[in-house]
Amino acid sequence: MTLRQNLNDNLTDRKFIEFILMDFDKGDHVKNWIIKEFGEFLSDGYLKYFHCPSLDQWNASIAKNTSHKMASGAVLVNLDCDNYTGLQGGSFVLDQFRKAEENIVLWQFSKIKQDGSFGRISITRDLFKILGGYDESFLPMGYQDDDLMARAKARGALLIHRRNPEYNRAIPNEKYLPAAMTYKEMKMANKALSKKNVRLGMLIANSGQFGLNEIYALDAEGKLVKHEELDC
Repeated sequence: MTLRQNLNDNLTDRKFIEFILMDFDKGDHVKNWIIKEFGEFLSDGYLKYFHCPSLDQWNASIAKNTSHKMASGAVLVNLDCDNYTGLQGGSFVLDQFRKAEENIVLWQFSKIKQDGSFGRISITRDLFKILGGYDESFLPMGYQDDDLMARAKARGALLIHRRNPEYNRAIPNEKYLPAAMTYKEMKMANKALSKKNVRLGMLIANSGQFGLNEIYALDAEGKLVKHEELDC
């Protein structure tokens, strides 16, 4: 189980790291499972659970943006649920940003095709907001990671590639396959749009406003409450 492993692997740094779990399912079985199995990690905000029931059809950019907007740290990491951080992997990421002499984007892709690590991208919160997050005008999947990095580079950020195998392991799995188009077709269409936008200097996606807004968080009693209604 990646979640428990990742939480345990970063326990020594829990004061500086948080895990955001965004549940897009319509039901409450994920919420109940999280409360039952991971209650000790929820108490101090090391693990934060959010529920967003309004994503009717899967869209990678919208899902990632909605998760990222709930994070409070200075550095945001896209960690898919099939990915492992590795032992103190969060600290490894933060060290790369501390050592950098300029604004960077950290990419932890292993260069092994379809191993699940391609989207492991870390970016400062400020730069992510400036760029407007992942482009939600894209088709549901494909090239959203490349596009974010391309826009960041065009904005002056330095792309740093770290392939350290102890920090980028993932569980290979089959991609979500929508009925209308193949993954390759979506990727090529999104790539064409991305290239055009970067060429024209259109580096800010979504008019700077990203992610879904109907988000619920757990209150002290384990009940879901609209996020803005919580005493945060």
